[in-house]
Amino acid sequence: MRKRTAAAVLAALALTGLIAWGQLAPEAKDRALKVVAMLEKLERDKARNPRRPGGSGTVSEAELNAWIAYQIATEGEKYVRSCELRLLDGNRAEGKLVIDLSRTPAAAVLTSQAELFFSATAETEQGRIRITMESLFLGSQRLSPAFLDTVIGIVAGLEGQPAQGLHDWHPLPYGIQRLESRAGRLICYY
Repeated sequence: MRKRTAAAVLAALALTGLIAWGQLAPEAKDRALKVVAMLEKLERDKARNPRRPGGSGTVSEAELNAWIAYQIATEGEKYVRSCELRLLDGNRAEGKLVIDLSRTPAAAVLTSQAELFFSATAETEQGRIRITMESLFLGSQRLSPAFLDTVIGIVAGLEGQPAQGLHDWHPLPYGIQRLESRAGRLICYY
């Protein structure tokens, strides 16, 4: 599994509760492991026969959210506390993202645990993804979607990474070439 920067984690829009892996509820752990197994199988199959047309695998919304929680917990994400997604048709999603920037310069603007609600569309091609934020709210206060790019820039600067925004292209994990969302599920194509 490839490690991703905070910007890529946000771009992938995939996160549910920063808790230790051992503390995930058993059903969430089972869902996350199912996704990991499916993705690793697809990756192995593609590596064995790279000329064969790619395959696909379908992940439910609950499985995706469990996998995201697993990613946050196992990769030691410093700023994202949780992200819950509702998958919609046409590569669209709505969600809730909880970030904690209390130990950063952004703490002057955000509460210690800021709840961001959003709707977004994703575009994927050739193993990359970019996100277009349609709406963004801090609690009930509407924000410019560009606000999230500012937060990503702050986090990238703290991590010594180049600043990228959601609308930049970011690599997809596991050799996935493209994604397609339908109500309540995500199809991963190799």
